[in-house]
Amino acid sequence: MSDTKNRLASFHEEVMHDADYTLAEAVAEAKRCLNCKVPQCRKGCPIENEIPQFIHAMTLGDFGAAAEHIYHRSDLPAICGRICPREKQCEGHCILGKKGKHVEIGKLERFVADMALDGGFLPQPVSRKTEGRVAIIGCGPAGMAAARELAGRDYDVTIFEAASQPGGTMTYGIPTFRLHKELLQREAQALTAMGVTIEYNVKIGVDKSLDELQRDFDAVFIAIGTMNAWNLGVDNDTIDGVVDAEQFLRDVQRVQTGEVELADLPVQKGDQVIVVGAGNVAIDAARTSLRLGADVKIVYRRAEKNMKCLPSEYEEAKADGVQFQFYSAPKAVVGTDHVEGLKYEKQQILEDATMVPTGEFGVVPANKIIAAIGNKPELSVVKALGVDANDDGYIAVKDMPYGLTSKEGVFAAGDIVHKPQTVVLAMREGRKTAEGIDQYLKAKKVMAAVKA
Repeated sequence: MSDTKNRLASFHEEVMHDADYTLAEAVAEAKRCLNCKVPQCRKGCPIENEIPQFIHAMTLGDFGAAAEHIYHRSDLPAICGRICPREKQCEGHCILGKKGKHVEIGKLERFVADMALDGGFLPQPVSRKTEGRVAIIGCGPAGMAAARELAGRDYDVTIFEAASQPGGTMTYGIPTFRLHKELLQREAQALTAMGVTIEYNVKIGVDKSLDELQRDFDAVFIAIGTMNAWNLGVDNDTIDGVVDAEQFLRDVQRVQTGEVELADLPVQKGDQVIVVGAGNVAIDAARTSLRLGADVKIVYRRAEKNMKCLPSEYEEAKADGVQFQFYSAPKAVVGTDHVEGLKYEKQQILEDATMVPTGEFGVVPANKIIAAIGNKPELSVVKALGVDANDDGYIAVKDMPYGLTSKEGVFAAGDIVHKPQTVVLAMREGRKTAEGIDQYLKAKKVMAAVKA
């Protein structure tokens, strides 16, 4: 047990594969940028970050200007610079990468953001709290981005977070060996310095109702994410030993904060673990299980080239020792009272990329199976909120004002609206919804003045 505890503690001690730059390294890397007239890197960025501008400012040694360019469009650059799928976005579009090495845009972004947050050279306005009161449900990327935007517009903002820590999926879904959680504490501290109040361990629908929030606040923003996992969808997938990847990663994080006992984790040293799925969550669950002392194999129905995870994450998982089995479609969980293995059917890819079953079956032995095939809304929570949603529980919103739900003054954005996506997209939607809230409340004031 002590060996496993050491493994868990070492999550924070691991040397990051993607190490931060020193000042000299950052400036040298910035000088590699061609400052293109038509920057393809911006086209690859979901928020069209002012990439050439902030990098050029770095080459001049003007880190204050660099930070202003970054924060003009991003609310969480120190986080996005570490976890964005940038090899598919900004860096994947960099012209230098076509024939050689792309500019390390993410590492430069987080270098500037770290300097701004730690050095305090980018003054953050403190809300005067004169424009109205806004409640935000959820302290994930959408909620944090909206809070920063609204506080900057002089709203009195309170975030209600069901967990004990800020960050949502950034804290509870990304392992510490990939993202150190004090970085999220730093983001929360920056919000409170702007005048934002954060109340932890408050679950709306249990500890407080939406009706209460509507009564006490001028507007409410729902940013709760998607917390329920999809089942494997194969025979016998509810027996003991089948584990939800997101819940597993949450519990591992809660062990590190002292909220869950190590012995209660579903994966222990010596386990034989199968992870079903090929996205980043599957990779995170596999690499975490390996660090807990398990033997781990990812079973995937398609080919290596079809994996949804980032290529870099796949390479790091292989380097860690995670095994992979491709062309294997799960068919049933083997076992009576507890997992004994996973039955699969071999698949064949035809020339037109169509996948067809071969009729050949096999069994991979295991005592734990981690399902990492996606998340969906918690229907009971959405129902308790009383807003219109589709059959799957995703909340319906309007485009004008942006993010408004079927309830007066209640807005929503992020994964609970647009289905699980990336942190940067949730952040973007949080900022856009904050603008919608601002427009809505200003329009209400105008209408009240007209009626008076």
